[in-house]
Amino acid sequence: MNIIIKNLILVFMLFFSNNNIAYGEKYLEVIKLYDLYSEEILDIDQLYSGLEKMNISNENIKNLISLRKSDILSEDDFVNGIKKILAEVSSLENKSKENENDISKQNIIKHEFQTEITIIHSFIISDFKYGEIWNHMVALDGEKIIEMSFKDSKNNDLIKLRKPKFKNLKNNKFAIRSSAIYLPEPSVGIRYDFKGEFVNNKIVGEVEITYTESDEAGLVLLRAKTN
Repeated sequence: MNIIIKNLILVFMLFFSNNNIAYGEKYLEVIKLYDLYSEEILDIDQLYSGLEKMNISNENIKNLISLRKSDILSEDDFVNGIKKILAEVSSLENKSKENENDISKQNIIKHEFQTEITIIHSFIISDFKYGEIWNHMVALDGEKIIEMSFKDSKNNDLIKLRKPKFKNLKNNKFAIRSSAIYLPEPSVGIRYDFKGEFVNNKIVGEVEITYTESDEAGLVLLRAKTN
């Protein structure tokens, strides 16, 4: 046995000395492919094509197959090696996904602002008062709203927004529109509209709550401005 082969064996034996880590049952599929190859039912190109379709075309696995085919590795070492490689591939994939999620989170910008009620339509019979403060929060990933909330001055949920849409306008201006549910009276049809702009990384603008029922559709029930 020449020095190169001895070195290869030493490297692989050290590589597989740790406890086996199963990557699901995927290693069984690799073993099945190898068995078909060893029985000359598949040629080497078909074997590699099968690995690629399984998204596990890995040079270390190919080296293992070559050593097993030459009877340099035992069947146990071959199986353990496949498990080890697949486990490490899985770990790298998971880390990559975690990094992608972290990067995605870094792109999300959360804006919090308050508005003060300036108009209450006589149509409304409620405890709303002029000067009452509402708390708003909108989390943006680019021009996509990831999360948005609307709370009263005591930080209780007041209105639930349904699929709010963000529209970017010129000169740092923007608009948000959403159908909404007034939680104390969920059967009432309303719409949330906010027209604003970014000023020194803060939001300035005005919100309108509009009635959407057929008899008085479009009626502005409440209006509030950032304070």
